[in-house]
Amino acid sequence: MKKIVVILILIISAVSYSQTDLKSLKDEGSSLKNIIPNNWKILESKKGDLNDDGIPDLVFAIQNTDTSNIKLNKAGVGSDTLDLNPRTLGIYFGKKNGTYKKTLISKQFIILKDSPTLEEPFSGLEIDKNGTLEIDFRIFYNAGSWNMSNHRYKFKYQNKQFVLIDYQSNETNRASGKTSEYSINFLTQKIKISKGNISKDFPESVNWKKFKLNKNMTLMNIGKPLETELEGIQL
Repeated sequence: MKKIVVILILIISAVSYSQTDLKSLKDEGSSLKNIIPNNWKILESKKGDLNDDGIPDLVFAIQNTDTSNIKLNKAGVGSDTLDLNPRTLGIYFGKKNGTYKKTLISKQFIILKDSPTLEEPFSGLEIDKNGTLEIDFRIFYNAGSWNMSNHRYKFKYQNKQFVLIDYQSNETNRASGKTSEYSINFLTQKIKISKGNISKDFPESVNWKKFKLNKNMTLMNIGKPLETELEGIQL
């Protein structure tokens, strides 16, 4: 993610935390409540068939609730407190016996609300009828930046990996009204770039670019969202 420097964040004490609680995230369980640790809260969960075996699978985003990682914002601008507890994305495949088996755990992919002026960046999860996993984010600062943006990642389970097949984003500058939209199809390896202004119904320019990847981008190797660059675009 493009880091926007907000001076207020410097006032908040730095926090270090351990992810050892995730060791109690079970390898297998009959329900989400049965799988996650007691001191973690559910941000969102979805069920759907991700691996095309006819059995519903489970995807969830969770966050620790350690009160020592909740910091007071003494600056008075933005949220009163900042919850710096770690977040985790989990994917469990369903089994015929009704249980779920651990398939993937990512400690990076669910963006943390790490600034008092940043609205909640995690927008949600979806599993569509074709088994595509969608993960959405919205970046909006109520102070410190005029830019706001929406981002959607689409992953498909292929060869035992969740491969990034599509990325969509749009960004608006609230001061100038300028807009940018990016549509990246990783199957056709083409990028559509649209530029315009919120005052106009149609984009002022639309350009297409081709790109080539040496290997697939996956949910595990892409790193943190909005921090990977492809053809000058932050993914």
